Amino acid sequence: MIVLEDDPHIRRGVVRQIASTEGFRVAGEAGDVTAGRALVEGSGAALGVFDLELEGGSAIPLIREATARGIAVVVLTVWDDDDKVYEALSAGAAGYLLKGDAATKVAESLQIVDEGGAPISPTIARRLLDDFRARAAPAAPAPADTAAEHAELTPREREIIELFAKGATYDDVARMLAMSVNTVRHHVRGMYKKLHVSSKTEAVTLAYRLDSRA
Repeated sequence: MIVLEDDPHIRRGVVRQIASTEGFRVAGEAGDVTAGRALVEGSGAALGVFDLELEGGSAIPLIREATARGIAVVVLTVWDDDDKVYEALSAGAAGYLLKGDAATKVAESLQIVDEGGAPISPTIARRLLDDFRARAAPAAPAPADTAAEHAELTPREREIIELFAKGATYDDVARMLAMSVNTVRHHVRGMYKKLHVSSKTEAVTLAYRLDSRA
């Protein structure tokens, strides 16, 4: 776990919160872009909490790089404007929290991400939902799984789905398939995008439903 936050007071609070949560360990913390990039490149972390603005510039390129390296990033910021939200999510952020809404719930949100979910502050979630509705075509919506009907999972993704269906955790899958947990997370994020889901349960259910139609 790495924490990138330019406010020392907030950074210490986040670090203490994470360090006191069972199963999590802070591998490093930084307040500027240069030190943050060094952590992204060398920490080997699986999760990260990033502010959007650090000393020296924007953290968006670091979110993009972290995501490419298999690090799931939760944004913790004061920025709630649409441009910042979409920029962060487009860069690969796995969650978006506003400091006023969720500063005391960082560890809880990281646990959600660790299970494959996507924690988002209620005010941001409402805005995204409103935007989705505004963009939706006036025609009646298609069934929830229509968009995923043509999804083609790779053999490795299907192996992971089958293990999840048997109750395996990320660590179990990594051990059974001889890969790192970060690699498992990378495959899972790919499956979620293909199937348009946001949890292991949804992915397993939809994958088997589509198989039954084949």
